[in-house]
Amino acid sequence: MLLTTRAFGRPAVLALLLGACSTAPVGSPVRPGLAAPRRAILVSFDALNERRALETVPAEAIPALRALFTRGACAASARPAFPSVTAPGHAALWTGAYGNVNGIAANAMPRLPRGDHALTSSVSGYFVDNLRAEPIWITAARAGLRATGHHGTQAPGAPGYPGIDGEDAALLARRGEATAVLARPNVFVMNGYNTMLAPSMVLTEAEVAPHPARGWTNLDRLQSDVPPLEIAWLAGTDSLFALLHGGRVYDRILLATRRDVRAGTVARAAPEDTAAITPARVLARHFADAVFLETPDGVAPLTGRLFSISPDGARFLLLVPELRVVQGNHPDAVTDYQRAIGGWFGNGALTAYRAGRLGTPIARGGDGHAEQRYLESLELLARQFMRGGAWLWSTRQPQLHLDYLPLIDEVDHEWFSLVDTSAAPYNAALAARVQPYRIRAWQLADRVLASLQSQVAGDPNAALVVSGDHGMRSYWMGFRPNVVLQEAGLLVLDRAGRVDLSRTRAYSPTGYYIMLNRTAWQQGIVSAADERATLDAVERAMLAARTPDGTPLVVRTWRADAAGADTLGIGGPTGGDLYYDVARGYFWNAGLTGPVTSALPKSEAGHGFPSPSPEMHTVLCAWGDAITARRIGPVRNADAPLVVADWLGMPHPPHATGASPYGELMGKGGGAGRR
Repeated sequence: MLLTTRAFGRPAVLALLLGACSTAPVGSPVRPGLAAPRRAILVSFDALNERRALETVPAEAIPALRALFTRGACAASARPAFPSVTAPGHAALWTGAYGNVNGIAANAMPRLPRGDHALTSSVSGYFVDNLRAEPIWITAARAGLRATGHHGTQAPGAPGYPGIDGEDAALLARRGEATAVLARPNVFVMNGYNTMLAPSMVLTEAEVAPHPARGWTNLDRLQSDVPPLEIAWLAGTDSLFALLHGGRVYDRILLATRRDVRAGTVARAAPEDTAAITPARVLARHFADAVFLETPDGVAPLTGRLFSISPDGARFLLLVPELRVVQGNHPDAVTDYQRAIGGWFGNGALTAYRAGRLGTPIARGGDGHAEQRYLESLELLARQFMRGGAWLWSTRQPQLHLDYLPLIDEVDHEWFSLVDTSAAPYNAALAARVQPYRIRAWQLADRVLASLQSQVAGDPNAALVVSGDHGMRSYWMGFRPNVVLQEAGLLVLDRAGRVDLSRTRAYSPTGYYIMLNRTAWQQGIVSAADERATLDAVERAMLAARTPDGTPLVVRTWRADAAGADTLGIGGPTGGDLYYDVARGYFWNAGLTGPVTSALPKSEAGHGFPSPSPEMHTVLCAWGDAITARRIGPVRNADAPLVVADWLGMPHPPHATGASPYGELMGKGGGAGRR
């Protein structure tokens, strides 16, 4: 299970790596009238909202974003899926259709086919097995274009096309055809979010006490003047190892996948890196180069950041980022990718930060060390996303490249509510202390955008299309719709506190919407004849719910059976029957017990709120040498793949809904039907 020992990752060798690890591109069609085929990057910046960026981040911190909004061709806003959460937002971004068509209605949703599963049986909206529509990379590859995907959701396999009420021959045929397309050499799609071996860890002497090294080979190569001390820990089912060592004192650590110095990589102790994040600044420069753990599913990169170590080696603080295995439709190419860029890391050390493992957060009285250490993990994330995208763009020469960045979503979940003056309670002194770290994180996201802009620069046939999945809103109160349903007699729990489906007519799987327990589901009891009356009762109960001060808790509802509701993407086989917005400051959950409302321990920020809300909107902007500054009206984020397809001259994804705003956005004459 243990593996390749060569370390990669120094920025100075990246250009060499990009030239050396090439996969020969296959042929592709040439658009009439063009000397060379067009190329496009479609990137999602998770949780990017233009107004939040412009109003809460200083202009000088995000020059690439500011340039995008002022010099790019942009829509006023892009409405996401409803609910405005990550999996449905990205499914819409890749397929051009919302959840009522593509089957991704929430981050977690009921399992299909309905007759084989109960309403309470849940699957992940992130997994491709549950997708019922074709993503654009398959459409492009079928058309003969070279396509790459860099850690998008619902990838890397063929859509599962699950049947609604049983096996469907037509859907099985689509799945088989998609599988065949993904076997072609002109499409390479990766996703590192499906399999995590171990989360980010912070190791100190309290968890892994150092002891004299025994059983190691090639210790003479360590060149340590102090006796090496070993620590070891579990990452999933594998053991990882490290040696504390140094010159006259302990000042560095070797991390390895087995007890062999040649299989290791060295991190030297250094204090928190507070240098300004300038365009020339090397990111994550104190992390060790990666070595790779070999697993049956692929390789996972191991690195570490040694923030401190005492001269005698008795005390230390070591951050080991998460271990993830990247999956892809061409596994050998995934391994090439991992080794060429020095390993990919999908998130920062947020869990460790929240747990106080990096130090006490400022919000709990800390001095800023925890935030700075967490930010260095985000530097690693940003750097490796940039390296990975550049490697794919350079070596595989795709005409369509899909990319993603989770950074804005991650940091604003944690910090936006603390600097949001509309949040309650708002603490100006706390906001002033947190905001510099949040700004620094946004600077990293801006660096990634600048890198993508540079990839299309100088080529009038290349375009960058920037969009996202949702926005962000602050809240400080919790709401339990399932408790409302219980009080109305629409949901019943058994003696064990579980949903009693034999007596339950309505249920909220996630809190985002209410579903009827139709007879089409296993143990369902609501017949077709009773659906409207039951939904009426659900709506009355929700509208009657009150906050502690007696004001309405639910301020607006949407019914999936209403005319025109499909423009919001609600309903469908895995979606809800009733959707709603709530009073300012509230956020719902799927809790079955407790009061209808309750105060949260602190203000937070999140999404999932109705997609018509401007706070939930994301962006749709095009950038490139051949694209001029322009502003058009609101669009949908599901329009982004249509714009890209039109730029490339390829077919739209076959399940896409609506009309492309390409003509209006690019100034090619007349809008094509904005929504």
